[in-house]
Amino acid sequence: MPRAKLSPRKTPTQERSRATVDALVQATADILVRDGYAKLTTNRIAERAGVNVASLYQFFPGKEALVAEVSRRHVKEQRAAAREVLATRRFDTLEELLRTLVVLGFAAHAVNPKLHHALTEELPARPARKWDPEDAPMLEALRRFSTDVPDPELALWLIDTVSHAVIHRAVVERPESLTQGLLQEELVTILLRYVKRK
Repeated sequence: MPRAKLSPRKTPTQERSRATVDALVQATADILVRDGYAKLTTNRIAERAGVNVASLYQFFPGKEALVAEVSRRHVKEQRAAAREVLATRRFDTLEELLRTLVVLGFAAHAVNPKLHHALTEELPARPARKWDPEDAPMLEALRRFSTDVPDPELALWLIDTVSHAVIHRAVVERPESLTQGLLQEELVTILLRYVKRK
């Protein structure tokens, strides 16, 4: 079976087109939360967004691309929040840096845990996340501290991967822990022991 196209057909340039795309993405998220991926169709998305299905297909090749856009926007918001914190705060210790990034990740997933549950559990396999040049401030922040890791870029990938795995499993299996501090502290402990081994 051929793999579904996950990229939008085109990027909206006019305000009205951007509003249509935003409405389609929000409608996709709403249906995922309420009814799950199995009941998500392009007709239902268009109806909920208040547009005809031809408008949907003007911007997206199918529901898979819309779901991918929901996920992309989530990742983009998280990265933007992390970059803003790194640009506006000074961290005195590596532990303070890691704790802040972990807290940001938990907070982002606590906002709408049902949506994150759907994105984590119900969707078909998605392509692997790729390093984004906009993540460079995180790598620079890590390099400012003395660590015991041989490769800072690999370390950042591991920190990101482990953090996402823990947070996404918590969304599914322990949603109450997203707003409690214990799991966050345990994750910080794991990450600190990884980067400071001696």
